Amino acid sequence: MSDNKKLQENRIKNFHDFYNNRIPDHVPTGYMISHYLVAEYGGQNLFDYQYDYGRLREPALALDKRIISDVTPILPCSQVLNRPAEFYQILGSQSFVMGKNGVVQHPEVVGMQPDEYRALIDDPFTFLMETVIPRQYKNLDPCDGFKTATTIMKAQSSLDKSINASLPWFMEITEQGGHYPGAPAGSSGMTEAPFDFIADQLRSFSGVSMDIRRHRSELKEACEALLPVLFEWGRPPVPNAEGSVFIPLHMPTFMREKDFLDLWLPTFKTMIEQYAALGVRCNIFCEDDWTRYLDVLQDFPAGTQMWFEFGDPQLIKDKLGDKMIIQGLFPVSALRGTKEEVVSKARELLDIMMPGGGYYFHFDKNPFLLNEVNIDNWAALSETVAKYGVYKNAGEACGTPLNAEGFVFDPSKFRPIESKYLTTWEALKAENPLVPEIAKGNLAQLNNELINFFMYLLV
Repeated sequence: MSDNKKLQENRIKNFHDFYNNRIPDHVPTGYMISHYLVAEYGGQNLFDYQYDYGRLREPALALDKRIISDVTPILPCSQVLNRPAEFYQILGSQSFVMGKNGVVQHPEVVGMQPDEYRALIDDPFTFLMETVIPRQYKNLDPCDGFKTATTIMKAQSSLDKSINASLPWFMEITEQGGHYPGAPAGSSGMTEAPFDFIADQLRSFSGVSMDIRRHRSELKEACEALLPVLFEWGRPPVPNAEGSVFIPLHMPTFMREKDFLDLWLPTFKTMIEQYAALGVRCNIFCEDDWTRYLDVLQDFPAGTQMWFEFGDPQLIKDKLGDKMIIQGLFPVSALRGTKEEVVSKARELLDIMMPGGGYYFHFDKNPFLLNEVNIDNWAALSETVAKYGVYKNAGEACGTPLNAEGFVFDPSKFRPIESKYLTTWEALKAENPLVPEIAKGNLAQLNNELINFFMYLLV
């Protein structure tokens, strides 16, 4: 067995222990290097590679040799993680637009007017399909079905091309670095809190802020109406302790506590408790500073993974460390300091977070461009964490198991997602009487793929 393969097997065991409430051999690490940064490291501009992801192979392989990371630090092309420009340009996106520097940006957009809440509440998925998406994607015209069909075909073909161009070097990096290959297939997903979903793509930050005062009851009802759609969209088909549903949390730190508790929290709490009931772990990104909400976070399901951007590490550890998995808190801005400062900061954070296990070393947020970091310092940081983050009591029980509270899934909390765009088995059989029962699973998969395609356009 090669050294890289042994390293990978050790990392697989490390993550298995970590997510099954045993002290791992070492603090797990999962740096993420953006494609923009990879291109700049290779002396490329930020335009060309977005139309040929194969160009990232050499700088990606070179960077991987410098940074010690348990998880493969440079991922293949992804619609959400990398925002491939060509895909969004084909669709005529207003939500994700390439800037003059080559970076795909997300301007504030409005996909729904304040007098349209009732339409959203009455038929959420159909409203998103017929009203919101055509406003955000100008080439998806409901009045021109043929143009829309060909646009979707071209966009999907472009995305597939970009993914296929990046997968070979991603697999090469994973093997080269002996990295953890990731959670089992089908055990992960992504979604948004209902309130955040409305703020992000439907009403905008400023729009939803006004709606809190002017359309409060409708806003609350809309969160409840969207909950089943967002829950089902994010739900992994094959739950596993190592997998999770990633949920970035946007709005709470900009809200009054009264509004947070009344409007934002109820549907999100239902969402994560019902995921826990199914054995699904949530990985929530607590954007900004959540210090004033730490007591609220204590009531989230045991085993929830919480990625923090800002906050007092000791306070977060004291309040959440026995029940939750904590991630983040190392300031990426520190990489622009001296090597000695970086090493000292890493040791300081590990001294606080390591005792008792349950800490996943990560930045407060992912670095975006090369000028945000010093690669030599990043390499020194990764080496420090690899050496200093070793446990002496590996194998001991730690933390609180996922869903220790014993939440039970309650299907009555979620009305079925119904839309004329989702084909029912009864409708398919009526139109095609000879279709066998075995096709029922195929239909469910096709409906799920349709939901995924259009929902991913709105995050």
